[in-house]
Amino acid sequence: MANLEKQDLWYRLDNSADLYPMSITRTTQSLFRLSVELDSYVDGENLQSALVHMLPRFPTFAVQLRRGLFRYYFDSNDLDPLVFPDDGILLKNIDFVKNNRYLFRVCYYKKRISVDFFHGLCDGSAALEFLKSLVYQYLDECGSSQPEHDDIKVVGEEVPPAELEDSTMKYYTNYNLFGGVVGKMAGKNCFGLRGKKFKALGYGLIQGYMDASALKALAKKYDCTVTVLIASLALLSIAKVFVNADTSKDIVAAIPINLRKIFPSTTLYNFTTITKVAVNPAYTKPELIEYVKLVKNQLAEGVGNKQELAEKMALSSFMSHNWFMQILPVGLKTFFIKLPKFITTKTKQTLIISNLGVVKLPEWMKKFVNRFSFNINISQKCPNNIGVATYNGITAISFTRMLVSTEFEKTFFSTLVEEGVNVEVVSNLREGKR
Repeated sequence: MANLEKQDLWYRLDNSADLYPMSITRTTQSLFRLSVELDSYVDGENLQSALVHMLPRFPTFAVQLRRGLFRYYFDSNDLDPLVFPDDGILLKNIDFVKNNRYLFRVCYYKKRISVDFFHGLCDGSAALEFLKSLVYQYLDECGSSQPEHDDIKVVGEEVPPAELEDSTMKYYTNYNLFGGVVGKMAGKNCFGLRGKKFKALGYGLIQGYMDASALKALAKKYDCTVTVLIASLALLSIAKVFVNADTSKDIVAAIPINLRKIFPSTTLYNFTTITKVAVNPAYTKPELIEYVKLVKNQLAEGVGNKQELAEKMALSSFMSHNWFMQILPVGLKTFFIKLPKFITTKTKQTLIISNLGVVKLPEWMKKFVNRFSFNINISQKCPNNIGVATYNGITAISFTRMLVSTEFEKTFFSTLVEEGVNVEVVSNLREGKR
């Protein structure tokens, strides 16, 4: 059993998360959000109690971020985690002092529980395990729980050491990183989304809910996976809305890959990498089938090349294994990390599309839990991104956006409807609060 006494806990950031603290700016904090919609209004006091009781099951989340001389690190946090009413400002920066220094923020509004996570703390897969356990404990606090807890990490059980490992370090192999993987990871400059942006705090949110089987059937029609279908449709929609026919730049989607499925791991740290797919609209017919062919082949190549994935992991560990980076003070590292953001407005990816996959809960919980959704971080260079989650036969495709225009999202969902997939669209109507 792992040692859970808080005063003894000290963690390095996992190797793949070293960059996140150094990337924080006044306006960007590398946050993402997972939300769950329940069948009844959320009781704030019960949610607070649930959070306090379940947090010891997740020792890697019970931490605060410290800055050392050479690197950032996680230190144990003995303060109580807090719950806040949601103020409606999507993915606003976490005030770590008001949040008792925790790197996640739990909010509630009507029937919805949302958790914003600092990406340096965990990735989407680990965050989902946290949220599932929180909901389970909340239902217990409300007197609705049952003994069955398949696929849920519950209070009182042992914490497997494998959940606390840095899998990027475990599978690290020393490669010649400058033999091609660096350039491939970075990519070349590509088409960036441009347009009028919101001035006040808060991002726009447009979500489409649809029958997962209908979406899967459409993917089968095009002989591809749901992720390929969504990425292809997103790139095609961008081409229709933003791009002139004579563009010389590719439209590029960055797609996170959950490495736990390729390199066996149950870690609750970050364990993902990125693969990119690109389409040049000047040389591709504006038809979904043509985009699917290109995206399918590129994604298969990116996911199927295990050695390349291992090289990408090694690149993620560069700062931990390179002697010069180890002795470089953290202030200088931060300067070099942030410098490219200030000297160029060009981007290496048009948008990010992250599919969290199918959320599994015990059967009894399904009568209390209606929907899950996933909002990923956006930035000045990637002002519109897509998060996808499927639960209980419903897929939620969520556009987090900084741009006022909604033509991209309208084109995307309209095409799905034309293809026979009924979509329920909801929005926070951010464009009305500029």
